[in-house]
Amino acid sequence: MLNTILALSKCILDFILIFWFSKQFFCVRWENRKYLSPAVLIILALLLHLINSLYMPVLNTCAALSFILFINFFLFEGPVTARLICTAAEAFLSLISEFIPVSVYSLVYNSSIPAAGTETIKNAALNLVGTCILGIIIFSICHVMIWKRQNEEKDPVISNNFSIISVPLISILMEYYVLSVDTPDASASLRSILFSLGLLLMNMIVIFGDNNSRKRYQLQRELDRLSRLEEQNRMIIGQQDQFIEEMKGFVHDYTKQLEGIKRLVHEEGSPVSNELQTYSHEMLRNIEESCRFAFIPSPALRAILIQTQLRCNFSHIKFETDIQYAEFSFIAFPDLYTLFENPLENAITACNEITDEEAAKYVRLRIFKKKHLIWVEIKNPKVNPIVIKEHCIQTTKKDEGFHGHGLKNMKRVTERYGGYMNIDYCADEFSVTMAFPEGKDA
Repeated sequence: MLNTILALSKCILDFILIFWFSKQFFCVRWENRKYLSPAVLIILALLLHLINSLYMPVLNTCAALSFILFINFFLFEGPVTARLICTAAEAFLSLISEFIPVSVYSLVYNSSIPAAGTETIKNAALNLVGTCILGIIIFSICHVMIWKRQNEEKDPVISNNFSIISVPLISILMEYYVLSVDTPDASASLRSILFSLGLLLMNMIVIFGDNNSRKRYQLQRELDRLSRLEEQNRMIIGQQDQFIEEMKGFVHDYTKQLEGIKRLVHEEGSPVSNELQTYSHEMLRNIEESCRFAFIPSPALRAILIQTQLRCNFSHIKFETDIQYAEFSFIAFPDLYTLFENPLENAITACNEITDEEAAKYVRLRIFKKKHLIWVEIKNPKVNPIVIKEHCIQTTKKDEGFHGHGLKNMKRVTERYGGYMNIDYCADEFSVTMAFPEGKDA
């Protein structure tokens, strides 16, 4: 009875490992039917167990390959070629994991491979060694894939628990030790089976417990991400409300200005043509600047640019913009301020340091998309030399305790979104260039 439980558990675990490995590459066909996949795996395990009871290694191998093919084509959807390659890889890994215990048995007992295969297929406890080896191989491959994916996405998720692989590895060594020291009698066989069953339960508890902990962590992380998005949306709504209030204020001011123009026009005999023309031009300029950035969908970026325009007007700096792309919803609200507010503020500060009244004072901002990359270029003139210390540009502002972190923060945020930042300067101009992959989620 215990021997049958071990043999059936081995078949179920093998198919669970195969299913989990395929899930790393393909989508489950009926994901909304949560009990379908476990039911199919259990039925296939029962069929394979019945075939194994015939003690025919070739038939056992052919049935296992057929069932692996059935799992990949019935339970998963994806390109046919990719699923065939995955089936071949899983079959190869299964054969390797089953061949290793046979080879070890052949070396230990000095028998041929066919004879060892005939003997080991009847030993359920020894067959569990093949399952442990398959688990080690699959866990190693999947952990390497997860580690590579995390590095590509720069996503600080839970670290890989490589120590989990030591559990089946130690189980293999203990299983071989027990098989080598036990005497060939009934009580020893019972002890061996009970010991193997205990090792099986330990492996299942540790591996499934680790997987469950990982899922809980990822769910909590997703909840935290949604909470941040909710907070970001509240801030965006607040910015939109503030923008609407500003527009209402502008409408109120322009209404009063129009009433003033009407009064000037209706005054009889008053030479108001020059005054009226100046007043009209000033009003048109204010309207143009107020509506200049109204097309930008990002409230944070719109607020930054409007504030920059007001500061440039106050300092008599020409703010030149060429905005061909303005959809920055994939960048978090605080990060937009880091990426735009810092360089624009530095550009205005550099222009204010120019004492020559005839020298050009400008801040040039260009945003465009090219080949799935979003480019941001900010240029401004400069008169002071760039100070470099330990390969980093140093601030020229007086209070170094509160300044000097802008460029470092910009580089950090840029890399967080999979982009890069470049700083270039010559004798009379300073420029910052940033590039981001399009639509990379925060």
